[in-house]
Order: sequence, then C-alpha cells, then structure tokens
Amino acid sequence: MRRVLAGLWAMLPLALLLLTLPRAARPGSGVDGPLLQTALTATVLAALAAAGVALLSRVVPAAWGRWGLAASAAVGWGGYAVALVGTAAPGLRWTVVAVVALLAGWAGHRLHGRRVRPRAELLERVPERARVQALRGRAVAPVEEWATDVSSGTLRAQGLGLLGVFVVTAAVVLLMGEGAVLALGVLVFGLAAGGLALAWSRVRVVVDADGLLIGSRVLPVRLLRVPAEDVLGVEVKDLDPMAWGGIGLRPLPDRTSYVVDGGPGLVVWRADGRRLAVQVTEGDGTARAGARALSRAAGQRVGELTGS
Repeated sequence: MRRVLAGLWAMLPLALLLLTLPRAARPGSGVDGPLLQTALTATVLAALAAAGVALLSRVVPAAWGRWGLAASAAVGWGGYAVALVGTAAPGLRWTVVAVVALLAGWAGHRLHGRRVRPRAELLERVPERARVQALRGRAVAPVEEWATDVSSGTLRAQGLGLLGVFVVTAAVVLLMGEGAVLALGVLVFGLAAGGLALAWSRVRVVVDADGLLIGSRVLPVRLLRVPAEDVLGVEVKDLDPMAWGGIGLRPLPDRTSYVVDGGPGLVVWRADGRRLAVQVTEGDGTARAGARALSRAAGQRVGELTGS
C-alpha cells in the first residue's frame, strides 16, 4: 500500500502540469517553449517509471523500489517546478528546481517506507551456526573491545577523481558565464560525493558492548553503526568481490559490503533484513575474534531484552 502511495506521489506532478499546461503555453505567458516541452517530457517519463515500479512490486525488490520511486518523484516534481519558474533568471530557476526535486525525492522515500519482516522470519534465514544466542547469568561477562583498520585504494582513487572532476566542471561553468550559483551547486555536490568516498577509503571497525561501529580515519565522522540488539547472526566468510558486488563500498538491495581485494571478513545478519559484510585485512584469526566479540555483545543484549 505504501509503495502505491509513493507511486501516486511521483505521478501527481504530471496531473498538475497537464492542468497548468494550457495557461503556461499561452502566447505572451513568458514561458520558454522548448523548456516547457523538456519539463513535460521529464514529467511523463517519471510518471511512467513510477507506475511501473509501483505495479511490479513482485518483480522489483523493495529497496530498489523505494529509491526508484524517490528518483521518479524528484524528476517529476523537478519538471513541474521548471514549468512554474520558467520565466525566472537561470541561476534562481535551477536553484528552485534543485530544492523542489530534493524535497520531493525525500518525501517519496519517506512515504514508501521500509517493510521489516518479523524477527522470527528473519532468523530462519540466518545459518544456525551463526545465530546469536541469548546470554544470561554466568554467561554474562564484560565484552572486550575489538578493533581493526581497513583501507581501500580503490575508494581513495575514486574520491580524488570525483573531487578533481567536479572542481574542473565548476570552473568551466564559471568561465562559460552560467552563473556562480550553478557552479557552487556543482562544487558542493562534488565535495559531498568525493568526501564520502574518501571517508570510506580508510576506516576503523570497532566492536564493543554496544555493537559494531565503522568510523572514518580520514574525516572525524561515524559512517555506520549496528547496535547489538539489531544483530541476528555473525559469521566469518571468505568475501569474493564477484559475489558481493565488487571491490570497494557496494550498497545493494539486500546487503552492503566493504571489500578491499577479497579475503576473510565479518558477515553480520541484521534485524532489518539486510546483511553487512566487512573484509578484515589482518587475516582469518582477527576476523574470528571480531565475530566472537560481536556475537557475545549481541547475545548479552538479547538476554537483557528477553530476560525477566
């Protein structure tokens, strides 16, 4: 039902644009004809994509559907905004369009929501040997902190490449006289994308009583936190890049992986139905120590939540 609502939200701009099209296309309205045609085309394509994603719920994975409808909403509402502010100055016009598109995409993403399966159903998918067992009484002991450092040359190269490309693009935009606002937008987007890649290029993975934390060693930010109560299972596996989406950071519909070059790593089964795989470059022994620490932390948290 929520996917259908998100689909309707993404298709609404087309209906609104068709209602305002006669007035906008009227001679003397001041709206640029080719620009209006582009806006109409983008809105129609976004509506068709949204309808397809919403109707093919059994074919399109939920995670892909959520992002697909968010993107469709962003494009559709952005096209509608182009038609409304077509007479504005180029710098102001594209700023308004960008803000409307981002807000509409965010709204569509939130409206779709995420379907979380019952915990018992998710536990059935976790290998029995990897499942977290509740720990109480004498089994409860302080969890010794475990940590390891992981670096990815691929992400470092990607981050530096993105920064270089967007800085050059912003400079070209300025030289062509397209406006400082557009150049600033390009630069901000490039800094965000490149900074994110660089932040993931060198990380520290820590396991303690509260769960698993991945923090950047390049920027002072936390990148990912998995609370102990959200861990359903932990195992050590040999992470083949071909099976986990490739080298580097790979967010996929049902899993997220951080693989440097392939080798032993932690695979964490989470309560939201996703898996997290992180390669441990220090070897199999270090990976197994981290898995034991996280399994103990999660078991104690389960024991606290289910015990009397």
